[in-house]
Amino acid sequence: MHSPDGIKCKLPTGGGLWIAGGSGDADRQTVDENNRVQVPPKKPKYTLRRVWMSKEEVDRYYFGFSNQALWPLCHNVFQKPSFKKEFWDGYKHSNGLFVDALIDEIKDEKAFVWFQDYHLALAPGMVRDSVGIKSAHFWHIPWPPWEKFALCPWADEILEGLLGNDLIGFHLKSYCVNFLESIEKILDADVDQGSGLVKYGGRKIMVKPFPISVDFGTIDRFAKRKKVEKEIKKVRSASYKFIGVGVDRVDYTKGIPERFLAIERFLEKYPGYQNNFVFYEAGAPSRTMIPTYKKLDRDIKKLVESINWKYQRGYWKPIRYLEGKLEYEKLLALYRTSDVCIISPLHDGMNLVAKEFVAANVENTGVLILSKFAGAGEELKDAVLVNPYDVEEFADAIKHALDMPNEEKENRMKNLRLAVKRNNVYRWIRDFISEAVKVL
Repeated sequence: MHSPDGIKCKLPTGGGLWIAGGSGDADRQTVDENNRVQVPPKKPKYTLRRVWMSKEEVDRYYFGFSNQALWPLCHNVFQKPSFKKEFWDGYKHSNGLFVDALIDEIKDEKAFVWFQDYHLALAPGMVRDSVGIKSAHFWHIPWPPWEKFALCPWADEILEGLLGNDLIGFHLKSYCVNFLESIEKILDADVDQGSGLVKYGGRKIMVKPFPISVDFGTIDRFAKRKKVEKEIKKVRSASYKFIGVGVDRVDYTKGIPERFLAIERFLEKYPGYQNNFVFYEAGAPSRTMIPTYKKLDRDIKKLVESINWKYQRGYWKPIRYLEGKLEYEKLLALYRTSDVCIISPLHDGMNLVAKEFVAANVENTGVLILSKFAGAGEELKDAVLVNPYDVEEFADAIKHALDMPNEEKENRMKNLRLAVKRNNVYRWIRDFISEAVKVL
């Protein structure tokens, strides 16, 4: 839904067009002469239009401005953004490529366009004057306080681009507040914080929270499959009394080193858990073209090695680092088997792994430890909330989760599952589209 996933026109379930970045020979081989492919091929539900970019364009647009400027700017993790002019120029250029593809497909027809995420902030403004186009935008990451966003040399252009939409959505009310303050302070827009209504350039734009979620029913159903049961037996064959799990992209926002330091302190502070507790961390490599991410990957592996050397006994090592993406059955097996799932981002727009763990916990036996700085914390009140920077609190939270009485575990998880079941991904789509219909 960003560079790989692009722009949506209507929804895949109802036909329409999905404009997305393409990469690799496989993508090129599947498209027709108009860079389109029907998805799925045998029983098409929507059309996918590919947008091609050179390596240099991707480097400047995606690895450059999107993920070395906007990503750290919007996350409060003390990572300095890189505001290189060449990155900004590449970002503008690539937004234009997506818009060109959009105009080419729509031509003079009326259309509703749903833009996704921070990679396409300028595109709504570029299509604003096109006849018959109405648009909405969902921003999947946090929006920082206005004073921080104002650090960006092109803050006004980004805000004006987003205000090309008729509706803008964020995960949380607090992100909406920050965004509204940004356009009020930087653009001098007329803002009503209570309703989320913005008046700018003779137009009205609505800004509202829509917390995203997961497909609870599908995860719950898949977690009960026989293939998952077989994987569960493999995990339990190791005969450890306590099992923990974490699943993340390798990203400095995810708090992986802080999590491992808390586990180290937990084992040091409560030695009775040594040789009885094992933590599985599934770390999927991410944005490895960016030096900061390469260094983080090396640092994480060194930290795992250091902790394991310090505490290992025989075949037991406290941390099992599973590099790469796990097969779905293995992932669900870990979710179901683990006594505790630790999701400890330093800052996260939502974090769907926390909700996946809850949806897969069909026996109501697991405990979710969740960072106070994850957007999911506003909904998942029965998680054990922690400050990932506070190693003592974090270590004690792990012990608290493992020692929690079964009745309390079950009650907490039942409440969590009910929350995720009610506020599932289909409700997110329905609520967003319903609001879009009102304002378009």
